[in-house]
Amino acid sequence: MKKYFISTMVALIAFPAMLLASVPTGYYNAAQNKTGEALLTALYNIIKNHTKLSYSKVLSFMQAKDLDENNHIIDMYSNAVYGPNDNASGANNVGQGWNREHSLPNSWFGGNSSHTAYTDLFHLYPTDIYVNNQRGNLPFGECANGVRLSNGNIVAKGRKGASTRSGYTGDVFEPDDEYKGDFARSYFYMATCYNDEIANWTQGNLGGTRYPVFTDWTLQMLLEWHRLDPVSQKEIARNEAIYSSEYQGNRNPYIDYPELVEYVWGNKVGTAWTPGGSSTTNPALTQPVNGSTVNMGSTTVGNNLSATVAVKGIDLSQVLNVSVSGTGFSAYPSTITAANASNGSNIYVTFRPTAEGTFTGTLTIASSEVSATVTLTATVNASSINAPVATDATGITSTSFTANWNAVSGAQTYTLYVNKKGYVPPTPSATLLLDEDMSSGTTIWTAGGSTYPENGYLRLGTGSGNGSVTSPLVNLTTSNGVTTVKVTARYYGSDTGTQMKVSVIDGNENELDSKTFTLTATDAVYTAVLTGAASATNRIKIESLVSKKRVLLKHVQVYAGDASGAKAVSESGDENTRTITGITGTSYTVQNLTENATYEYKVKAIGASAESDWSNIIEVALANQPQWLQGDVNHDGEVDVRDITALIDVIMNSSVNPEADVNRDGDIDVRDITALIDIIMSL
Repeated sequence: MKKYFISTMVALIAFPAMLLASVPTGYYNAAQNKTGEALLTALYNIIKNHTKLSYSKVLSFMQAKDLDENNHIIDMYSNAVYGPNDNASGANNVGQGWNREHSLPNSWFGGNSSHTAYTDLFHLYPTDIYVNNQRGNLPFGECANGVRLSNGNIVAKGRKGASTRSGYTGDVFEPDDEYKGDFARSYFYMATCYNDEIANWTQGNLGGTRYPVFTDWTLQMLLEWHRLDPVSQKEIARNEAIYSSEYQGNRNPYIDYPELVEYVWGNKVGTAWTPGGSSTTNPALTQPVNGSTVNMGSTTVGNNLSATVAVKGIDLSQVLNVSVSGTGFSAYPSTITAANASNGSNIYVTFRPTAEGTFTGTLTIASSEVSATVTLTATVNASSINAPVATDATGITSTSFTANWNAVSGAQTYTLYVNKKGYVPPTPSATLLLDEDMSSGTTIWTAGGSTYPENGYLRLGTGSGNGSVTSPLVNLTTSNGVTTVKVTARYYGSDTGTQMKVSVIDGNENELDSKTFTLTATDAVYTAVLTGAASATNRIKIESLVSKKRVLLKHVQVYAGDASGAKAVSESGDENTRTITGITGTSYTVQNLTENATYEYKVKAIGASAESDWSNIIEVALANQPQWLQGDVNHDGEVDVRDITALIDVIMNSSVNPEADVNRDGDIDVRDITALIDIIMSL
C-alpha cells in the first residue's frame, strides 16, 4: 500500500466526489458526454496548453513538494531516506542520492531538452540514482524473477527482468505495487497531453497511434495497475501543486476523475462520461506489497524475533488464507476475513531460531481473488562460544615459550594473555566509555544530515550534502574533561581530500575542542585527544566537512582520559605482561620475556559476534631446556642404527618421545625413519 495513502481509501473509490473538491468549476465541461477517442481528444484540448518549466524549476518543485511528513524525499524507486538536498548526478550503489527521473524516458520523444515534455512534472519524479540507472530506457512491465538492487537495508522499489507479459519478450522494469497506479496515470496523462504527436513516439510501451496510443499488452497492464493501485492523497496534493500558477497550470484528469480511464480505454468505452461517473475496480491487496521483504532483524539461538505485517484490501469478497514457509517461521492468524482485510488487519510473524546463520521464509496471503507473497529474513548470531582449553607450553627457553590450546568451533581468532607470575598490571590511565561498531549503522549515535549504511560502513555525506553522527552523553568528570576518540575510517570511492572532523561538544551543542583529519583510501585509525567539560554532559561529534567528499565510518572508541599511547594491534605490553589478539592458529610463541622468570597464560576464543570466557591458566617456568642431538631417539648421545630400532618401537607402541619427531613436522611416522636414515648416512 502507498505510504501516503489515506485511511479512507475504500471511500475514495466508492465516492469519487471526495476527489473533486479542488477541481476548478467548469474545467472539464468540454469533455462531458464523450467517450473513447473523442473523450481523449477533448481532454487533450483542455490540458495541452501549460507552462514549460526549466529543469532547475523541476528540481526546486521536487525539493519543496515531493516530501513526506518528515520532509524526506518520496522516492518511488527505493526505500532510502533522502533529504531534499541529497540530489546528485552519479552513484555506485543504491542509497547514494536521488535525481529527476523521466518515467516515460525522454529518448522516446527524441531526448530534446527543449521539448515541453522534457520538464513535464506529471511524469517526472525523484528516484534513487542507481535504480534509475538500472531502469535506463526500459519499458515498464512485469517480470517473474527480476534483479532487485539492494545495499544493506536499502532496497530498490522495483526490479529488472525479462517480460512475462504476452506480447513482449524483452527486458522490462517492474515498479513495486505501491506505485504502479501512479505510473499508469502518468502514462495516461502523457498519452493525452501530447496526443497530437505521440503517434510518432514508437519506442517502449508506445504503439505508434494517436488512439489507443499504447501497445495492446501495455494498455491491458496499465489498466490493471490503475485499478490495483487507486489514487492516493500524495497524488492529489501533487496534482494541486502542479496546477498552481507557479508551476505548470494544468491538471491530470485521471487523478481528478479516476473513472475517466475506463471511459477512454477501459470497460466504459461507448458510454458517455459525466463527472463523478462510476469507476470499476477489481479486488486487490494494497498491503502488503507483493514481492516486498520484511527483515526481522538479528537474534541469538533461543531468543525469538517477531514482526507485524499489515494487511489491507479493496473490493474483497473471500477469506484470505495465510501461510508461511521456511525453517523457524510461523504466522498467526491462519485466515483473515474479507471484512477485516478491508478495514485493515495484521499478521503476526514469529521466528524461533535453533541454529546460527541467515534464514529466509515466505509469507503468502491468498484467495482465489488476490495473492501476495512477502520474503522474510532473519539472522541468528552465536549466543556463546566455548572457552579453549590451554595445554602445556612447548619450546621453552630462558626468554620465550610457545603457548598451546585446542581449537574451538565458531572461533575466528584467539586472544592470548601472558603475565609474569605475581605481577600486578597498573590501572589504565583511560577508561573506555563507548565502543561502537558502525559497519551496520548505529542505534545509539544520532545521525545528522545525510548518513547511510554503505557496504560495511556508515557513510557520512552525499554528493551534495554533509553528514554527521553524535554520541550519547559521555561522562568526563573523572578525567578532568580529557577524552580520547579513536575512529577507524577511510574516504569513499575516489573522494581524495576528504576531511573528517572529530569534536567534543557540550549539552548546548557548543564545540569545546576538535581535530580534523584528512582521510586515506584504506581503513586507518585516527586518534583525537580532546578537552571537553569535566561533567557528564559531553557528546562526541564526527562529521564530514567537504561537500561531495564522503567519510566511510567503521568503528569508534571513546575514552575518558588520554588513551593515545595505547597499542591497538596484535601484540601489546612489555616483558611483564602481554596481550596478543588476532591469532588464527592454536599456538603462539611469546618472546623477549624476563630471563628464567615464571609466567602464566590464558586464552579466549573470538567468534563473529561473541567471545568466550578465558581458558584455564597454564604456568610456565622459563629456563634453557636440554637440547638433544637430532636423531638421537634413544638419548645415548649418538645417532646410529640403534636409534632406528628405538624409533620403530615408538611408532609401533605409540610411545611419547619428542625426539622421535626427527623431521620436526609434528607427526611421528615412517617419514621420521627416512629422515633418520638420511642423518646416519650423512655422518
